[in-house]
Amino acid sequence: MLILPAIDLIDGNCVRLYQGDYGQVTKYSEDPVATAQSFVDGGAEWLHIVDLDGAKAGQPRNLEVIRKIAAEVNVKIELGGGITSTEHLEAASAAGVARVILGSALVRDPDFAKEALKLGESVVCGLDARDGKVAVGGWLETSTADLIEFAQELESFGARRFIVTDIATDGALQGPNFELMQRFLNGVSVPVIASGGVAELTDISGLRQLSPAPEGVIVGKALYENRFTLPEAIAAGRI
Repeated sequence: MLILPAIDLIDGNCVRLYQGDYGQVTKYSEDPVATAQSFVDGGAEWLHIVDLDGAKAGQPRNLEVIRKIAAEVNVKIELGGGITSTEHLEAASAAGVARVILGSALVRDPDFAKEALKLGESVVCGLDARDGKVAVGGWLETSTADLIEFAQELESFGARRFIVTDIATDGALQGPNFELMQRFLNGVSVPVIASGGVAELTDISGLRQLSPAPEGVIVGKALYENRFTLPEAIAAGRI
């Protein structure tokens, strides 16, 4: 199971939010390039980068930082946050991003989403769940779309991969929502990356034991808070 370290950006800084709350921000680094390099030194093959400013604004805000990471660090990048148009897709690709994550646009602009999904593996559907519904706008709003039913609809339109985040567990260091993740895994037939709540190595091994198992897991705050090292997380994902 792949381990994807998370880099969340606000004003070019590495931060983490508590349960997606922009009012509860912890800044961990003013040098995201050095943070990215440290993750690669620890064995990361992919970085999960979220432009939190972009998520609120509805358009990318930290592409220069991301371009610098892509230029200076030998790693594959997936990027989410404010990707809402073809121009944004092209700008992300030009910045060196290997695959983009569509979030709010999946709900708000289904025509764009359907066109973007034709790009195949370079587009990921990022679904953020609050009480079983899909949240949008940097998690500031909750739609009426049922998480799993919406995922199944997206899969019928060509979705190749999902990232699923349970907002209630994200940044809380209280463990993943295993029940939600298992239901989601049972509901779709394409690869799924789990996100939210990983606090201990046993959380990683627990996700790996789900059937089917997620393709990968995004780990953020636990790494920044030194709950375990990235090499330990990678090892737990293999056991």
